[in-house]
Amino acid sequence: MRNVTATAFCLVSCSLAVGCGGNVVFVEDGDGSGGAGGQGNVVTVSTNQSGTSTTTSTTTVGAGGGGPGLVEEVVGESVTDGPFPVDVTSTTLGLQAVARAKSDFADVTFSRLTAPSGAIVHDSILPNNGWEWTGFGTAAVLTPQVEHPETFPTLAPGTWTFDFHSASPTDVSVWRRSTADGAFHGGVLDVNIFIAGGVVDEDYASETAAKAYSGWGGIELGDIRFFTVPDQYVTVDDNNLFDLLKETGIAPTRPAINIIAVGEITGSLEGAAGFATGIPGAPLDHGSQMSAVVWMATYSDFFDPIILRHEGAHFGGLFHTSEFQAGLGDALGDTPLCTDANSMGELCPDYDYIMFPTGGSGASIFSAEQSRVLQASATYRGVYSQGEPPMTPYGPAIDSGSQGGSQIAGSRKASQAELTRAKIAASRASTRPTGTWSTHLGAAATETIEGIGCPVGPTAGYFADLEDAGALDADAMLAIAKDASAPPYVRRRAALQAVHLANEALASRDRVRDALDDLARDTGTPGVVRSGALRGLVNVDFARAKSVALALKNDPERMVKRAALAVGK
Repeated sequence: MRNVTATAFCLVSCSLAVGCGGNVVFVEDGDGSGGAGGQGNVVTVSTNQSGTSTTTSTTTVGAGGGGPGLVEEVVGESVTDGPFPVDVTSTTLGLQAVARAKSDFADVTFSRLTAPSGAIVHDSILPNNGWEWTGFGTAAVLTPQVEHPETFPTLAPGTWTFDFHSASPTDVSVWRRSTADGAFHGGVLDVNIFIAGGVVDEDYASETAAKAYSGWGGIELGDIRFFTVPDQYVTVDDNNLFDLLKETGIAPTRPAINIIAVGEITGSLEGAAGFATGIPGAPLDHGSQMSAVVWMATYSDFFDPIILRHEGAHFGGLFHTSEFQAGLGDALGDTPLCTDANSMGELCPDYDYIMFPTGGSGASIFSAEQSRVLQASATYRGVYSQGEPPMTPYGPAIDSGSQGGSQIAGSRKASQAELTRAKIAASRASTRPTGTWSTHLGAAATETIEGIGCPVGPTAGYFADLEDAGALDADAMLAIAKDASAPPYVRRRAALQAVHLANEALASRDRVRDALDDLARDTGTPGVVRSGALRGLVNVDFARAKSVALALKNDPERMVKRAALAVGK
């Protein structure tokens, strides 16, 4: 991704046509308090800048937890350029700016952040990793997110300025995170889980979320709500991603992380087992193009929590501690940097950190500054003052009825008993799965092929990174693709890596073609592997792929059938 605002979205945007879907239907199960208790008020301060005139108004909205811990300041309406000044006091933990264009495909960019002293904290591109705070239709930026004397350990009081540009009239808000005394007192992260076509059951999804978001930078798991989305989203690609994100518009409360569970991710994002649609995302703008984490369920109780914890942390504002491009990483001073993550793998000093680019060892730790970034974000319901409960959630976003969201069939909130069971199940130890398949690869390549495949950073693409990690033998890749001891998502990646290598070394092309043909037709092979084999066959022998697709166009496995229909076109 350029950031799945910056790379993945730029790869898919030109070919996408996003429909608006139906009207949003809001459903609230129970009182929606999430055990927050107590009622309070949040004052939303609006400084509406349009043309050359500026007006300021305040609106009291329902919230809770005894104080204004998360306040929206509307700094611009129907504007195309900044800058936008925002005042910070000693009780402010963080500022998260969000821009929402009138057009879904307008380029929207936060180009500069200036501290009270006049120092530029970051410009349009972060040199550490090439990041741009930009997107289509929606963009977001957070401070603190980058280390600077005026961002850590606390934000400097005074006037901070966000520079902004959009190709379309855009509304710009800044969400202020604060507490009564400027100290973090805890909070809860609400999770909306959208399940495409029943690819995972709710118990498994709950247990995975409980593992992922326990001790999430000092924040704990709050409410879990479940929603169904249509079967058409079991496969996510360039053609339906934006429509899928609009499905999150039905979520009834804010802030929250929206998790979308799917069966496979393909197209320009092939190789990813998950991705966040922004760093940070937009946790108070359900239905926008930065409103979710997409999760390709691997059905591994070891890897799936890593995927959700890692991608959720991107959504909360964290970058990779190291990138696969040597020497690049996050902009935090207390996270180790690996000199060459591609070749060193588990030998890297940041391998135990959840933001290692593959997801790391499973220790899944955050540094103090990483935790501080998450605590500054607008992603969770915070505790305003020591001893108080978390704030109660906001209701539906203003104007969210235009955001889409086609159905809410089966939506519900998990009961306290279900959450308790999920936390008990999550407390059970799980270990990294092992199998004979890994003997075909060196340690670094094994780490990359079984890791998240997170499409963030200045990368040439997942399969090029896998080759750089040492996956250079097409026959070894085919052996893994056929090996039932390998996780299905690893087998899929291996089959597609064989295609990548065969196109570089034509001598192996016939063996790859025949193996992919066999895998695609083998009904005893998992559907995610068969689908990947058929899609890969297109790039080895198009005529053979068309023939196989014709034979599989009515296959009972959904992902295979979708691949056959796509190839058949």
